[in-house]
Amino acid sequence: MTAPAFDAADRHPAATYFALTFALSWGVWFPVLTAVEGPMLKLAAIPGAFGPLVAAAVVTRLRGESVRGWLASTLDWRRSPRWYAAALAVPIGVSLALGAVMVALTGGVDESAVAPALGGFAINVVFATLLGGGQEEFGWRGFALPHLQARYGALSASVVVGAVWALWHAPMFAFGVYEMSPAGYAAFVVVASVTFTWLYNSSRGCVPAAVLMHGALNASVNVPLQVVVGPSALPVPFTVLLVGGFGLVALALVARYGPESLSVGDVQASTWTADRPKQRSTAGPETVGEA
Repeated sequence: MTAPAFDAADRHPAATYFALTFALSWGVWFPVLTAVEGPMLKLAAIPGAFGPLVAAAVVTRLRGESVRGWLASTLDWRRSPRWYAAALAVPIGVSLALGAVMVALTGGVDESAVAPALGGFAINVVFATLLGGGQEEFGWRGFALPHLQARYGALSASVVVGAVWALWHAPMFAFGVYEMSPAGYAAFVVVASVTFTWLYNSSRGCVPAAVLMHGALNASVNVPLQVVVGPSALPVPFTVLLVGGFGLVALALVARYGPESLSVGDVQASTWTADRPKQRSTAGPETVGEA
Protein backbone atom coordinates (compact mmCIF):
# COMPACT_ATOMS: atom_id res chain seq x y z
CA MET A 1 0.00 0.00 0.00
CA THR A 2 1.11 3.60 -0.58
CA ALA A 3 2.09 6.03 2.17
CA PRO A 4 -1.09 8.14 1.62
CA ALA A 5 -3.20 5.04 2.27
CA PHE A 6 -1.39 4.42 5.55
CA ASP A 7 -1.72 8.09 6.50
CA ALA A 8 -5.46 8.20 5.77
CA ALA A 9 -6.06 5.05 7.81
CA ASP A 10 -4.04 6.52 10.69
CA ARG A 11 -5.72 9.90 10.74
CA HIS A 12 -9.25 8.94 9.74
CA PRO A 13 -9.85 5.24 10.40
CA ALA A 14 -13.65 5.43 10.29
CA ALA A 15 -13.77 7.45 7.06
CA THR A 16 -11.19 5.15 5.46
CA TYR A 17 -13.17 2.16 6.61
CA PHE A 18 -16.43 3.50 5.18
CA ALA A 19 -14.83 4.29 1.81
CA LEU A 20 -13.27 0.85 1.54
CA THR A 21 -16.51 -0.86 2.59
CA PHE A 22 -18.39 0.86 -0.21
CA ALA A 23 -15.65 0.08 -2.72
CA LEU A 24 -15.59 -3.61 -1.82
CA SER A 25 -19.33 -4.22 -1.55
CA TRP A 26 -20.51 -2.04 -4.42
CA GLY A 27 -17.62 -3.31 -6.53
CA VAL A 28 -19.16 -6.77 -6.20
CA TRP A 29 -22.83 -5.87 -6.21
CA PHE A 30 -23.04 -3.70 -9.31
CA PRO A 31 -21.58 -6.20 -11.81
CA VAL A 32 -23.12 -9.27 -10.16
CA LEU A 33 -26.63 -7.91 -9.62
CA THR A 34 -26.68 -6.50 -13.14
CA ALA A 35 -26.25 -10.04 -14.46
CA VAL A 36 -28.77 -11.77 -12.14
CA GLU A 37 -32.56 -11.61 -12.05
CA GLY A 38 -35.45 -13.02 -10.07
CA PRO A 39 -35.20 -15.07 -6.90
CA MET A 40 -31.42 -15.48 -7.24
CA LEU A 41 -30.86 -11.79 -6.48
CA LYS A 42 -30.71 -12.26 -2.71
CA LEU A 43 -28.25 -15.14 -2.95
CA ALA A 44 -26.11 -13.23 -5.46
CA ALA A 45 -25.90 -10.34 -2.99
CA ILE A 46 -24.31 -12.42 -0.21
CA PRO A 47 -20.61 -12.12 -1.24
CA GLY A 48 -20.79 -8.33 -1.33
CA ALA A 49 -22.32 -8.30 2.15
CA PHE A 50 -18.94 -9.32 3.57
CA GLY A 51 -17.49 -5.94 2.56
CA PRO A 52 -17.82 -4.44 6.08
CA LEU A 53 -15.94 -7.36 7.63
CA VAL A 54 -13.15 -7.40 5.03
CA ALA A 55 -12.75 -3.61 5.11
CA ALA A 56 -12.37 -3.65 8.90
CA ALA A 57 -9.57 -6.19 8.67
CA VAL A 58 -7.80 -4.27 5.89
CA VAL A 59 -7.94 -0.91 7.67
CA THR A 60 -6.77 -2.54 10.89
CA ARG A 61 -3.74 -3.84 8.99
CA LEU A 62 -3.14 -0.49 7.29
CA ARG A 63 -2.96 1.13 10.72
CA GLY A 64 -0.20 -1.23 11.77
CA GLU A 65 -2.45 -3.03 14.22
CA SER A 66 -2.84 -6.75 14.71
CA VAL A 67 -5.65 -8.25 12.66
CA ARG A 68 -5.46 -11.25 14.96
CA GLY A 69 -5.92 -8.94 17.95
CA TRP A 70 -8.90 -7.26 16.28
CA LEU A 71 -10.48 -10.62 15.52
CA ALA A 72 -9.91 -11.81 19.09
CA SER A 73 -11.63 -8.68 20.35
CA THR A 74 -14.62 -8.96 18.04
CA LEU A 75 -15.06 -12.70 18.59
CA ASP A 76 -14.89 -12.47 22.38
CA TRP A 77 -18.30 -13.86 23.32
CA ARG A 78 -17.76 -14.19 27.08
CA ARG A 79 -20.47 -11.96 28.47
CA SER A 80 -23.49 -12.40 30.68
CA PRO A 81 -26.26 -14.45 29.00
CA ARG A 82 -28.62 -11.55 29.61
CA TRP A 83 -27.06 -9.61 26.73
CA TYR A 84 -27.70 -12.45 24.32
CA ALA A 85 -31.23 -12.64 25.65
CA ALA A 86 -31.57 -8.90 25.06
CA ALA A 87 -30.22 -9.31 21.53
CA LEU A 88 -33.16 -11.60 20.81
CA ALA A 89 -35.78 -9.95 22.99
CA VAL A 90 -35.54 -6.41 21.63
CA PRO A 91 -36.14 -7.08 17.90
CA ILE A 92 -38.62 -9.89 18.57
CA GLY A 93 -40.44 -7.80 21.16
CA VAL A 94 -40.74 -4.80 18.82
CA SER A 95 -41.92 -7.09 16.02
CA LEU A 96 -44.60 -8.57 18.29
CA ALA A 97 -45.74 -5.08 19.25
CA LEU A 98 -45.88 -4.07 15.59
CA GLY A 99 -47.84 -7.24 14.87
CA ALA A 100 -50.41 -6.31 17.50
CA VAL A 101 -50.78 -2.84 15.99
CA MET A 102 -51.14 -4.29 12.50
CA VAL A 103 -53.76 -6.79 13.63
CA ALA A 104 -55.75 -3.92 15.09
CA LEU A 105 -55.38 -1.93 11.89
CA THR A 106 -56.21 -4.75 9.44
CA GLY A 107 -58.80 -6.62 11.45
CA GLY A 108 -57.26 -10.00 12.19
CA VAL A 109 -54.70 -12.75 11.71
CA ASP A 110 -54.43 -15.12 8.77
CA GLU A 111 -54.24 -18.32 10.83
CA SER A 112 -53.05 -20.39 7.88
CA ALA A 113 -49.98 -18.16 7.58
CA VAL A 114 -48.88 -18.34 11.23
CA ALA A 115 -47.11 -21.73 11.17
CA PRO A 116 -45.19 -21.07 7.92
CA ALA A 117 -44.18 -17.62 9.18
CA LEU A 118 -42.85 -18.99 12.47
CA GLY A 119 -41.04 -21.82 10.69
CA GLY A 120 -39.52 -19.33 8.29
CA PHE A 121 -38.40 -17.19 11.20
CA ALA A 122 -36.60 -20.12 12.85
CA ILE A 123 -34.68 -20.77 9.63
CA ASN A 124 -34.09 -17.14 8.76
CA VAL A 125 -32.68 -16.19 12.15
CA VAL A 126 -29.85 -18.69 11.61
CA PHE A 127 -29.27 -17.65 8.01
CA ALA A 128 -29.46 -13.93 8.76
CA THR A 129 -27.09 -14.23 11.70
CA LEU A 130 -24.41 -16.04 9.70
CA LEU A 131 -24.82 -14.72 6.14
CA GLY A 132 -27.75 -12.34 5.86
CA GLY A 133 -26.61 -9.39 7.95
CA GLY A 134 -24.96 -10.63 11.11
CA GLN A 135 -21.52 -10.74 9.50
CA GLU A 136 -21.75 -6.98 8.87
CA GLU A 137 -21.43 -6.35 12.61
CA PHE A 138 -17.70 -7.12 12.54
CA GLY A 139 -17.44 -3.81 10.71
CA TRP A 140 -20.30 -1.56 11.86
CA ARG A 141 -20.03 -2.26 15.57
CA GLY A 142 -16.73 -4.13 15.61
CA PHE A 143 -14.71 -1.33 13.98
CA ALA A 144 -16.55 1.88 13.04
CA LEU A 145 -18.56 2.45 16.22
CA PRO A 146 -15.72 2.22 18.77
CA HIS A 147 -13.56 4.57 16.69
CA LEU A 148 -16.32 7.16 16.27
CA GLN A 149 -17.94 7.18 19.68
CA ALA A 150 -14.64 7.57 21.53
CA ARG A 151 -14.46 11.04 19.98
CA TYR A 152 -18.03 12.09 19.22
CA GLY A 153 -20.15 10.27 21.80
CA ALA A 154 -22.49 7.32 21.46
CA LEU A 155 -25.57 8.98 19.96
CA SER A 156 -23.70 10.96 17.31
CA ALA A 157 -21.67 7.90 16.37
CA SER A 158 -24.87 5.83 16.16
CA VAL A 159 -26.43 8.28 13.71
CA VAL A 160 -23.30 8.38 11.54
CA VAL A 161 -22.94 4.59 11.46
CA GLY A 162 -26.67 4.21 10.82
CA ALA A 163 -26.64 6.70 7.93
CA VAL A 164 -23.65 5.02 6.28
CA TRP A 165 -25.14 1.59 6.95
CA ALA A 166 -28.36 2.65 5.23
CA LEU A 167 -26.61 4.24 2.23
CA TRP A 168 -24.46 1.14 1.83
CA HIS A 169 -27.69 -0.77 1.05
CA ALA A 170 -28.57 1.52 -1.90
CA PRO A 171 -27.80 -1.13 -4.56
CA MET A 172 -30.37 -3.41 -2.92
CA PHE A 173 -33.02 -0.89 -3.94
CA ALA A 174 -31.49 -0.07 -7.30
CA PHE A 175 -31.63 -3.72 -8.37
CA GLY A 176 -34.95 -4.61 -6.73
CA VAL A 177 -33.60 -6.85 -3.96
CA TYR A 178 -35.52 -4.75 -1.40
CA GLU A 179 -39.07 -3.66 -2.11
CA MET A 180 -39.80 -0.83 0.29
CA SER A 181 -39.36 2.90 0.60
CA PRO A 182 -35.62 3.75 0.58
CA ALA A 183 -36.24 6.81 2.76
CA GLY A 184 -38.30 4.82 5.25
CA TYR A 185 -35.70 2.09 5.33
CA ALA A 186 -32.93 4.62 5.96
CA ALA A 187 -34.82 6.16 8.89
CA PHE A 188 -35.43 2.69 10.32
CA VAL A 189 -31.75 1.75 10.10
CA VAL A 190 -30.65 4.98 11.79
CA VAL A 191 -32.96 4.53 14.79
CA ALA A 192 -32.11 0.84 15.00
CA SER A 193 -28.43 1.79 15.11
CA VAL A 194 -29.05 3.51 18.45
CA THR A 195 -30.31 0.22 19.89
CA PHE A 196 -27.23 -1.60 18.60
CA THR A 197 -25.00 0.97 20.29
CA TRP A 198 -26.84 0.48 23.59
CA LEU A 199 -26.29 -3.28 23.34
CA TYR A 200 -22.64 -2.90 22.36
CA ASN A 201 -21.73 -0.48 25.13
CA SER A 202 -23.84 -2.15 27.81
CA SER A 203 -22.31 -5.56 27.06
CA ARG A 204 -18.75 -4.15 27.16
CA GLY A 205 -18.26 -4.32 23.41
CA CYS A 206 -19.76 -7.74 22.70
CA VAL A 207 -19.85 -8.00 18.92
CA PRO A 208 -21.30 -11.56 18.93
CA ALA A 209 -24.37 -10.18 20.75
CA ALA A 210 -24.71 -7.51 18.04
CA VAL A 211 -24.36 -10.23 15.39
CA LEU A 212 -27.23 -12.14 17.02
CA MET A 213 -29.38 -9.01 17.28
CA HIS A 214 -28.81 -8.25 13.59
CA GLY A 215 -29.88 -11.76 12.64
CA ALA A 216 -32.94 -11.65 14.89
CA LEU A 217 -33.89 -8.23 13.54
CA ASN A 218 -33.67 -9.28 9.90
CA ALA A 219 -35.59 -12.48 10.58
CA SER A 220 -38.38 -11.01 12.71
CA VAL A 221 -39.40 -7.67 11.22
CA ASN A 222 -41.28 -9.16 8.26
CA VAL A 223 -43.18 -11.78 10.27
CA PRO A 224 -46.05 -9.41 11.16
CA LEU A 225 -46.60 -8.68 7.47
CA GLN A 226 -46.89 -12.39 6.76
CA VAL A 227 -49.56 -13.17 9.34
CA VAL A 228 -51.96 -10.24 9.30
CA VAL A 229 -55.09 -10.21 7.20
CA GLY A 230 -54.65 -7.88 4.25
CA PRO A 231 -51.28 -6.16 4.92
CA SER A 232 -51.89 -4.11 1.77
CA ALA A 233 -54.84 -2.54 3.59
CA LEU A 234 -52.57 -0.90 6.16
CA PRO A 235 -53.42 2.82 6.36
CA VAL A 236 -49.71 3.70 6.60
CA PRO A 237 -46.63 2.13 4.99
CA PHE A 238 -45.01 -0.64 7.00
CA THR A 239 -41.75 1.31 7.15
CA VAL A 240 -43.56 4.05 9.08
CA LEU A 241 -44.52 1.48 11.71
CA LEU A 242 -40.94 0.18 11.79
CA VAL A 243 -39.51 3.64 12.32
CA GLY A 244 -42.11 4.35 14.97
CA GLY A 245 -41.47 1.14 16.89
CA PHE A 246 -37.69 1.27 16.90
CA GLY A 247 -37.75 5.06 17.21
CA LEU A 248 -39.62 4.76 20.51
CA VAL A 249 -37.01 2.29 21.75
CA ALA A 250 -34.21 4.65 20.71
CA LEU A 251 -35.85 7.61 22.43
CA ALA A 252 -36.33 5.58 25.60
CA LEU A 253 -32.65 4.56 25.61
CA VAL A 254 -31.45 8.13 25.09
CA ALA A 255 -33.75 9.38 27.86
CA ARG A 256 -32.66 6.63 30.25
CA TYR A 257 -28.90 6.57 29.66
CA GLY A 258 -28.07 9.86 27.97
CA PRO A 259 -26.56 10.53 24.54
CA GLU A 260 -22.90 10.33 25.56
CA SER A 261 -22.74 6.61 26.34
CA LEU A 262 -26.23 5.13 25.84
CA SER A 263 -25.39 2.74 28.68
CA VAL A 264 -24.71 2.66 32.41
CA GLY A 265 -20.97 2.58 31.71
CA ASP A 266 -18.58 4.41 29.43
CA VAL A 267 -18.46 4.15 25.66
CA GLN A 268 -16.48 1.18 24.40
CA ALA A 269 -13.37 2.26 22.53
CA SER A 270 -11.20 0.01 20.39
CA THR A 271 -9.28 -2.42 22.61
CA TRP A 272 -6.97 -3.88 19.99
CA THR A 273 -5.00 -0.65 19.44
CA ALA A 274 -3.07 -0.55 22.72
CA ASP A 275 0.19 -1.77 21.20
CA ARG A 276 -0.05 -0.01 17.83
CA PRO A 277 2.83 2.24 16.72
CA LYS A 278 2.24 5.84 17.79
CA GLN A 279 3.77 7.23 14.60
CA ARG A 280 4.44 5.97 11.12
CA SER A 281 5.59 7.92 8.09
CA THR A 282 8.13 7.58 5.33
CA ALA A 283 8.82 11.32 5.33
CA GLY A 284 8.92 12.15 9.03
CA PRO A 285 6.86 11.80 12.19
CA GLU A 286 3.12 12.38 11.94
CA THR A 287 0.63 12.75 14.76
CA VAL A 288 -1.89 9.92 14.70
CA GLY A 289 -5.50 10.95 15.06
CA GLU A 290 -8.21 9.01 16.87
CA ALA A 291 -11.21 9.55 14.63
